Amino acid sequence: MDLSDSLLHSIVDNLLIGVLVLIIGYWLKQRLETFKNNLSLQTALAPKRTEAYETLWDKTKDLTPRNLSDLDLDAAKDGCIKDLRNWYYNEGNAMYLSLDSADLLLRGLTLLEHNEVTAKQIKEHFSSLRTQLKVDLGIYTKSDAQVQIPRDR
Repeated sequence: MDLSDSLLHSIVDNLLIGVLVLIIGYWLKQRLETFKNNLSLQTALAPKRTEAYETLWDKTKDLTPRNLSDLDLDAAKDGCIKDLRNWYYNEGNAMYLSLDSADLLLRGLTLLEHNEVTAKQIKEHFSSLRTQLKVDLGIYTKSDAQVQIPRDR
């Protein structure tokens, strides 16, 4: 191998390294832009999302009384189904819930529609939904959500 071959290899190696650094730099820039855009969107939606979560918290309070005997199943079923469906679909709050919270809410609505459901099932389900709301807002961690607070007194 002579000097010209060695020089050519060195130039090609440096050129390939330069192209690789350029590609990685471009990719990192794109990832950073995507991250910034997502963060900006989340920041813009945060007040509306928080308001939606606060409203849902208030709308589900009667479904999760401290004492199970305080849950009027017929009144809960009659009053809450339409109200929660309207809140979720017509008022557009579905777009603010996490997938887990939306799933729990929709399952809860289905549960309220069943005739064979018990007050205990309603209370436990909507308590799980309210716990998920706290996880979504960062009040609880996922491990905190596993701790059971005494339910009935």
